[in-house]
Amino acid sequence: MDSLNQRIDLVGLCHGELLAELESIGEKKFRAKQLWHWVYYQGKQKFSDMSSLAKSSQERLAQTYEVTRPKIMAEKISDDQSKKWLLRFQDGNEVETVYIPEVARGALCISSQVGCTLSCSFCHTGTQKIIRNLAAGAIINL
Repeated sequence: MDSLNQRIDLVGLCHGELLAELESIGEKKFRAKQLWHWVYYQGKQKFSDMSSLAKSSQERLAQTYEVTRPKIMAEKISDDQSKKWLLRFQDGNEVETVYIPEVARGALCISSQVGCTLSCSFCHTGTQKIIRNLAAGAIINL
């Protein structure tokens, strides 16, 4: 829960937790499936953009919940087409995600902590001391 606006972030809740949250505010069970689709398949953050939800549900959800994503602070593409994204969370902490292409596949380095002990020279996260572990919702957002 964000201490500034007291809304609960739905990202990272498992399906059962999402169902329980929605039932606690009087929403029907099928809303969990709808929200799951909008958040994880369509990438929507605003309830008003979730057109299959009734307007009354959109308003009720917006009062109690939020869907957050980290902010992309920088994006870099190297000569070998590796891509790096520096992401900032709402608390101001940053991590980096790196995609390294291969001929028939690619590798993706996803941070599970703010800070890292591996000290990879190509990764911003590796230059930081470990500050904290990321919650499931933060890792999903990467």
